[in-house]
Amino acid sequence: MTRTIELTREPRLARLFAKAVATSAGRGGALPDLEVVRPDVKVDPAALAAYDRVCGFPLRDELPSTYLHVLTFPLQVALFADRSYPYPLTGSVHLSNRIVQHRPVGVREPLRLSVRATDATPHRRGATVDIKGQVHAGEELVWEGSSTYLYRGQKAEGEVPPKADEPEAVDGTGALWRLPGDLGRRYAAVSGDVNPIHMSRLGAKALGFPTTIVHGMWSAARMLAAVENRVPPAYVFDIAFGKPVLLPSTVKFVAHDGPDGVWQLALRNAKKGTVLARASVGPAGAGSIS
Repeated sequence: MTRTIELTREPRLARLFAKAVATSAGRGGALPDLEVVRPDVKVDPAALAAYDRVCGFPLRDELPSTYLHVLTFPLQVALFADRSYPYPLTGSVHLSNRIVQHRPVGVREPLRLSVRATDATPHRRGATVDIKGQVHAGEELVWEGSSTYLYRGQKAEGEVPPKADEPEAVDGTGALWRLPGDLGRRYAAVSGDVNPIHMSRLGAKALGFPTTIVHGMWSAARMLAAVENRVPPAYVFDIAFGKPVLLPSTVKFVAHDGPDGVWQLALRNAKKGTVLARASVGPAGAGSIS
């Protein structure tokens, strides 16, 4: 039987992060049959406008699909903080995201958010888990998202699948984006993701990075914002994260449109050409996340 945690208000993420880290020791076992939900969520237009400014979206009465990820992210952290979740938060790596927008969502629509953990899979460096979220407006499913996390050194039942061939990221002429040193703190202020690797140079160094790095979901949002006015109202957006984006830095954004209406996107280091993230966005069709 599924156990449900219902949140009646937006949780304090800093407190949840601290709880998840403090209770990491001694975890293990299978993924719990657990769902975290938050009903009757009303969007704060001022908070949405601040997010739009940081991520490059125009101000409007519709929610960027990546902002719906921001709304569901505290539920993910509540899931990580529950002692029944078998994997420790410390050392986890955000590998990729898939978003399906079934239709645009208006800023004044009351929403029901939910997340659950699925598909614990062996990986050559540990184990991966997909955290899947849904957003309903009334009875209508309007948004789905899946975040894949790697838990280094952890285990999951089964055989390690062979490494899949990754498609070559697009390259060529692109836009140069200069990312300021405080971008991690600015995105944290509008998303609530206060992981120290994004906020503090000392915190980043303590966790193995030479300096602060930008949030992966800022990169996702900024890349989507650059082409969102050229994709249909219902779309699928996929992104895989590569090398960390150090702050401050200059990156190159490349976008190629295909004959099937699918845009191929890449974020590269402006000097070395290293792939930092690759993504695609195109018509949703029958796309969904089970």
